[in-house]
Amino acid sequence: MSGLGDIGIAVQEPGGDANARAVLREIETLLERLLASGEGGSIDLGGLPLSGADYELLEATLGHGEVSAVIDSLGPTDVIETAIPGVWWLTHCNAAEEVMAEFIEVGWCPQIVLAAQEDVSDGLQRLRAALKEDGNAG
Repeated sequence: MSGLGDIGIAVQEPGGDANARAVLREIETLLERLLASGEGGSIDLGGLPLSGADYELLEATLGHGEVSAVIDSLGPTDVIETAIPGVWWLTHCNAAEEVMAEFIEVGWCPQIVLAAQEDVSDGLQRLRAALKEDGNAG
């Protein structure tokens, strides 16, 4: 009869890049979905137990693309296109520039960059008011 002592146990050191490899497979799936249906998605990196090696592999594999932007809203948000088109790395910071959240977003354009309908409507009203004022001045 076997006992617990007969069960082989392999102790693994924490770290490695296995979680990054899982994230990269998820990105692959999200890119396939984006191409098939136009629907993207995001991965919350802060919710995953990523090691330094995981981050190194993600950064090395995804690289940097041609587009980057900083959005200021309650602190800076860095939006960086990776070298893989359709894959964006977003880092949200607070006013003290401490990282509060980090996401990989898969889509044609990151959602945070798109103007909200109500903002566009407000902008139209401001433009009309400015044009009306300009017309009265001349």
